[in-house]
Amino acid sequence: MDITTPTVLKSLSAAGSASKELTAWWKKSKGDSRALIGELKDNLIYLDIVVKDKVELGEVIEKISVAEYKRLANAGFNFNSLKRGKIATLPALKGTDLASWQGKQADELVESIYDKLNDLKLRYPHVKKNSKYRWSVRINNIRKRIWLLLMHVRS
Repeated sequence: MDITTPTVLKSLSAAGSASKELTAWWKKSKGDSRALIGELKDNLIYLDIVVKDKVELGEVIEKISVAEYKRLANAGFNFNSLKRGKIATLPALKGTDLASWQGKQADELVESIYDKLNDLKLRYPHVKKNSKYRWSVRINNIRKRIWLLLMHVRS
């Protein structure tokens, strides 16, 4: 599956690189942050299985989780505590679908990632054969947002 990945995210899109970054971030984190990062990592692995290993989304959709995010959101967790500050303005993002995220906070990006994951979990089982839903595009958009979150955390 061919996706257009902004240059700044190319290193993370390489096989296993994002997963390794998430593992490193997870090891440095504690408590609720660690739980959320672990859930993000698992979700990225499932999405990668669909994209790289050509496994049907239906085989992994039930394993994709939003439970930790919902628990933390309901408890009033400050998702900006994952990384304070705004997402950097990067020339490589100009003209890409990620350009609008520059200058926003981590909480907005995390919320968007999980909104899209939840939407995928709710819709796919019911409309998986509907041609108006481009599942591969949706999956890749989620993956790119996770990669952008990793770039933000690394900066």
